[in-house]
Amino acid sequence: MNNAHKPTVITKTLCLILLFLPQLLMAEEVSVATKKEKSILEKREQALLKTTANPFAISQHRLNYLLPVSYISKPGTRTVEELTNDNVDNVEAKYQISIKFPIYLPTTDASGLYFGFTAVSYWQLYNSEASKPFRETNYEPELFYSWQQNHSILGFEFNQVQFGINHQSNGQSGLSSRSWNRVFASLVFSDESAFYYIKAWHRLAEDEKETPLSVIGDDNPDITDYLGHMEFGVGTQLGKFNLFTAVRNNLKLSDNKGSVELNLSYSFTEGYDFLIQYFNGYGDSLIDYDRHQQRISLGMQMKFL
Repeated sequence: MNNAHKPTVITKTLCLILLFLPQLLMAEEVSVATKKEKSILEKREQALLKTTANPFAISQHRLNYLLPVSYISKPGTRTVEELTNDNVDNVEAKYQISIKFPIYLPTTDASGLYFGFTAVSYWQLYNSEASKPFRETNYEPELFYSWQQNHSILGFEFNQVQFGINHQSNGQSGLSSRSWNRVFASLVFSDESAFYYIKAWHRLAEDEKETPLSVIGDDNPDITDYLGHMEFGVGTQLGKFNLFTAVRNNLKLSDNKGSVELNLSYSFTEGYDFLIQYFNGYGDSLIDYDRHQQRISLGMQMKFL
């Protein structure tokens, strides 16, 4: 059989999500006599409903954090002329801003079309020798449709199904340019003590560059070998601590690559948490997507759960 006609792992995963979508959308309501299990995401869902009641409101999309102390094992220097392997600092600052707002909401349960935007920056804050440059910034706009769910299956509360299109780039040009486009599908479900999500994507193909410096063409044709085809995440509360873990993988047996990120937070005010973040694997940033990194960071985040 020709390999061009074999279904890929990502195609199979997307098909499974599509297979179970009708059952989720058409599942019968739980009997009134049966006590409905509460979800760990209940407070967040209620906050989202309040936000979407205002058509001009902006809400938190992914984690929002400021990490003034972030140690990275092998920082890249390609994007800043003043940085070299000799003067780049292993300790820098990292922060992420992630927001979303509704474009079209046909119902009152927060289901509808959204625009999301995430930016993460890597700042050589303590590098006076190189004038404290921003070593890399990754921009990620996306357009997605979200269906809010309210069905219990096998003890899990199914909260959300999403389909969308995503662009990610580092805003650079020439040899430093990194970007890719993909379509994605995700499923969020939870129980009383944890929430889980599975997200799968398919990269939209681009033409090959005629020369490495060509403006038009694929900047990184092998990016899915490192950033993979899917991501699985789980978040839970451990006493006063919150733990969120995300695992990404290319689903290859012969040349398996991926990453794991751990976020351990502790609330110190009603709206903010202390945060310890650890990353190990590929894709810490787009400029270093094909370089294995370890990173540990300390700082604070806006409360997510």
